[in-house]
Amino acid sequence: MQDDEPSKDAIANNADVDWKAELRDLVRFQKMLSSSSYELKLQDLILITDRVQRLLKTASVDGCSLNIAFLHRLIRTQNNIGILCNSSLFEWATNITLTSSESHSQYDSYLDQSVDDASSTQDSTPGDGFSRIFASGESIRKSKDPERGGGAVRKAIHVPHPTRLQDQIRRLSARLHCLYGVPIQRLRIPGSNSSLHQRRPCSDINIDLHPFARSKVYDLRQHSEGTLWGPFVEDGSQKVDWEKTEAIMMILDYNIRVFTNKYVTHGSDLIPPWDRPFVGVTPYSLNLMPSEAVTERPPRLPIDLQDPYGVSGTWMRVVCFLDYRELFTFNFSEGQPEPGQLRPPIDTEEAIRFIIVKLQVTEIEKAGEKDGQALPVVHFKGSSYPALPPMDVNATSKIRGTVRLTPGGEVRWTTFSVFHGEEKWRSESIQLGGVQASRGVLGYWFDKDFDEYGPAGPTAFWKITNDPDHGVTGDL
Repeated sequence: MQDDEPSKDAIANNADVDWKAELRDLVRFQKMLSSSSYELKLQDLILITDRVQRLLKTASVDGCSLNIAFLHRLIRTQNNIGILCNSSLFEWATNITLTSSESHSQYDSYLDQSVDDASSTQDSTPGDGFSRIFASGESIRKSKDPERGGGAVRKAIHVPHPTRLQDQIRRLSARLHCLYGVPIQRLRIPGSNSSLHQRRPCSDINIDLHPFARSKVYDLRQHSEGTLWGPFVEDGSQKVDWEKTEAIMMILDYNIRVFTNKYVTHGSDLIPPWDRPFVGVTPYSLNLMPSEAVTERPPRLPIDLQDPYGVSGTWMRVVCFLDYRELFTFNFSEGQPEPGQLRPPIDTEEAIRFIIVKLQVTEIEKAGEKDGQALPVVHFKGSSYPALPPMDVNATSKIRGTVRLTPGGEVRWTTFSVFHGEEKWRSESIQLGGVQASRGVLGYWFDKDFDEYGPAGPTAFWKITNDPDHGVTGDL
């Protein structure tokens, strides 16, 4: 393979790196992804994730990255796309679908007998192994969106307490899916009439994943003081919960595609930045300013040039929500699942709003005790108004908020929507790819008083331009 040439900063920051070990690990990474053993890849998912992140961190941001092209070639094959499909959401969707017609023992037998049968050469036609639980990401965009429909009410599914290794695999797989982008919206489990696969379903089973992502996103039990009501784990550490983030990305992508396919004649600003594999998850891929912007600046410079996060400018925001009656019924009606059980997948249609947000940096202060210390805390203010639908008065508000690093180095955004001088909505989000990454920001919006009864829902925003007067394209 041929890598992107590292920047001067990258070389300086890695002066103590053992480059022989780096090359050895890179060769092992390539061989591993070229292997036909799906099980081996899961066992080494830590190494795979680490190498993917290293290649993305040093990728060129000029639009012609050799690193990204290399990663795309490796991951896009059917044998490798399966490593993006091992979060608990995919496991849940597969189990609940197969158990409607088969016993768990039959499914377990199917997995056991086919784990090493994967083919590494097929991009669209599944092979004969576990990766035959076929994930369609890019291809789903070429077909009609799945119909929104009713469907029988399903019982809550008990999720056994995972082992540490299983839990780690799920989190790493979700993280890789978030970095890859192009959210996988459908699984296909191929059937077989062969006597060698008597326990496999006789005909193909297609599983639409959006009902499962929607259920996970709108389960209000996951919002707590420990999670900050954002895409974080429960322990208050501000570590990213990648399985939550994955579900947010999947349901927003689904809703955006449904809306734009039905109503939008054109409008590139409405297309989310995760629609190309691995693009935009490299720091400074916004190309706003050189990386030296993170160093201390003399106070005489304009405040925007002292901002390491690139806040000021025009952003596109998308917000989704359930009708409040649907949200309340889903979370608080009779027959709710016990702790340790999941709520059923739901096909309920959501509302979607595209909102134009204009932001301006107002203050920069030293990081607090609970923040990552590498960068300061940046305060901003601004305003928002509706893009589509164009007459939504609830999208018109003042905006204020902060950007900071978490202790683990993730970029955390907090925003408040202010109506008539009163804060009403709050959001907590993380920026995929790090500082000034163009992939954008994913998280949750919710009541600013942290009301346990909601409302709450998924949100994302991505930067369009530094120009605060930029017009947004998108016509109904």
